[in-house]
Amino acid sequence: MHKALGEAQDALQVQEQLIQDLRAAAGPALSEEDLAARAALDLLTARERQILVLVSQGNSNRSVAKALGISEKTVKNHLSAVFTKAGVSDRTQAVVLGIRCGIVSLETPVPDDASPPLSDTE
Repeated sequence: MHKALGEAQDALQVQEQLIQDLRAAAGPALSEEDLAARAALDLLTARERQILVLVSQGNSNRSVAKALGISEKTVKNHLSAVFTKAGVSDRTQAVVLGIRCGIVSLETPVPDDASPPLSDTE
């Protein structure tokens, strides 16, 4: 009986260690605020995400418009939708939120149908 209890305790210790290892590998849990922000950013359309990525790379509205072959006004409209859905008031907050939630990466490549703009003066 003592042997069976010892084996059960050993199994529990192994199980606890496995759970701790899995939690550590998963990284820190997102806060409720971050989960809400991620849910909001999940509402973005593909074009809104594309524009957010280009903005996160430091592009101006003009550069984004030129890269995507759309008007500056359309870029502004998309950014306005991003701000509303994300609950932010400017492009910096949108990018920070996107990075914090893992939606935007600073290493994200330029989307397929956009060539990287060189400058606003071209």
